[in-house]
Order: sequence, then structure tokens, then C-alpha cells
Amino acid sequence: MSGRDILGTLLELFSWIGIPLGITFLLVALLVRGVSGRWEETTAVIVRESAPLEARWMAHDGSIHSRVLEDHELEHAADEDALTIYMNPSRPERMRLRRHGGGEQTLWVLTAIFGGVGVLASVAGLIVMFIPE
Repeated sequence: MSGRDILGTLLELFSWIGIPLGITFLLVALLVRGVSGRWEETTAVIVRESAPLEARWMAHDGSIHSRVLEDHELEHAADEDALTIYMNPSRPERMRLRRHGGGEQTLWVLTAIFGGVGVLASVAGLIVMFIPE
């Protein structure tokens, strides 16, 4: 068995694994995005009157919402009077600091990695087929 045959076999293996996993992660990421809904950008004011810092924001219907900031959010609000936040229009009492959650971002990265490896391996496998021995 020549080196070209081994390389072709490995590239085919990567394409057979990468493309289906990339498609699977893509479908799961789209499902998660659909379930979580859309998140709209707004500004929240940081209230420093109470012991735990609190964020208050106004929804599009004029209602005011607030919640205590969690530990990982406090570093973003340390010296700020206001924060750019994302709220869910269908549930305006929910807010977060990023438009997409960490799990959803991870799924998109895995989609890009596995899908990219699968497609690149397929293209490289086609190129290897045409290289003379």
C-alpha cells in the first residue's frame, strides 16, 4: 500500500466523519436558536443603591424590568453606569449580556470545525485521486 493510498483512505475517513457531524451540529444549533427565540439589544442602567448590583431596563412596551446581576456579570458592570444587554421580546424579564448563549456558540463552532474538516478532506481526497503515482 502506497502513501497515496493511505492518505486517500484517511481523507475519506475524515470526510465521512466530518460532514455528517457538521450537519448534525448545524441542525442542533438551528434548533437551539429557534427554541431560544430572538434577542434584541437594549440598554440597562446599573443600580448601585442595593447591596447586590441590579440591572434595570425598559421593554419596547414601556414596562420596566430588573434583576440582580450574577457573579460573572459583575465584572462587566464594575465601573459602568449602563450596560448593553439583550432581552427576549416575548419574555422581556429575561436578559443576558450576549445575543447568543454559550451553548449555542459552542454548537456553531463545532459545526464550523467538523463541517470544515469534512469538506476540506473531501476536496483534498479528490485532488489526491488525480495525482499520478
